[in-house]
Amino acid sequence: MLPPNLPSDISQKRLAKAFEKVGFILDVSGGKGGHYKLIDPRTKKFITLQNNIFKHVLKDKLKQAEELGYNAAEIMDKY
Repeated sequence: MLPPNLPSDISQKRLAKAFEKVGFILDVSGGKGGHYKLIDPRTKKFITLQNNIFKHVLKDKLKQAEELGYNAAEIMDKY
């Protein structure tokens, strides 16, 4: 379940670290862009984090993590 009070603007780097702390693998090698790829080691599915993460994007990324079996509240606690 999504936490009720999400920040309106969040740092890409800090959010990526929070995802890493709950088990995702961070992959920043790729192309020219500033996107981060967060890989779930169990399913090999990934979530792409863009540079500017606003509230509606954050909700979407947390929902994607929940679909993979992670707890969104735990991710935000690690943030």
